[in-house]
Amino acid sequence: MRRFLVLVIALCLISVDHAVLASPPPTRATMPQARAAPPTRPGPTIETYVRPAFAARMRRLRSAILAAAARHNHPQLSGMSDREFAVVMATILYNENFGWAEELVPPLRIVTPWYQVAQQQANLSGTGANFSVWPANLRPSVAAEILAGEVPLADGSVLRAPSRVEGSRIDPAQFADQRELFAAITAEISNDELAINYLAANLERGILRAAIEGQPISWRTLAAWHNQGIVDPVAIRANPTARDYVRRASAYLPLARTLFAAASRAEARAV
Repeated sequence: MRRFLVLVIALCLISVDHAVLASPPPTRATMPQARAAPPTRPGPTIETYVRPAFAARMRRLRSAILAAAARHNHPQLSGMSDREFAVVMATILYNENFGWAEELVPPLRIVTPWYQVAQQQANLSGTGANFSVWPANLRPSVAAEILAGEVPLADGSVLRAPSRVEGSRIDPAQFADQRELFAAITAEISNDELAINYLAANLERGILRAAIEGQPISWRTLAAWHNQGIVDPVAIRANPTARDYVRRASAYLPLARTLFAAASRAEARAV
């Protein structure tokens, strides 16, 4: 009975996501991940909650995040050092693993892991589901764009910018069935190390998109790109979901910086 109730709650929570199993599977060229818009709430207070298990995962993944940042950052375009790029990645990861719904309704924190597993399993079922997958909260359709070297631009065109995702064994061109492709991608983006590499490659696309369109690049730009696929500051401010996502991410910046400051101190002691 308990398992049944948990399953019912998880399935109800899936309605928060705009991806629907019965809807036609999107193409790789579709624009960004649609996210449920948070309710409008006054005040800047944000709870920077991190589950202990996820905090431990982040400490374990520090080196992998730094390595991925070094592979996908373009300092001459981003204006960021590789470590600063890594901080942006960590900020996004922390933010993605504690959403506004959990903050608004604390009891949801209990069922969130089940909700995440339910979305992952739906994608793996071979039905063509395109739910977001944690830890990076990427959709298979977006990951497929990354693997295909596609960067959708604001005018509807697509920039071709090949970028290798370290560790990926998927060649989208070898899949005739999009359902099988999405299932294979889900298996990869469910893996912590691979998910980090996909995230870094996605942020690289954000850098290229902003550079092509002449937009300023900052951690806000990359956070909004990851969340809503937009980089124009005006568009970010006008989009309630992107605007709230950036606001929430700002609360995790100090934590992300501390994560790598601790790594620097450890490296210094080892010398």
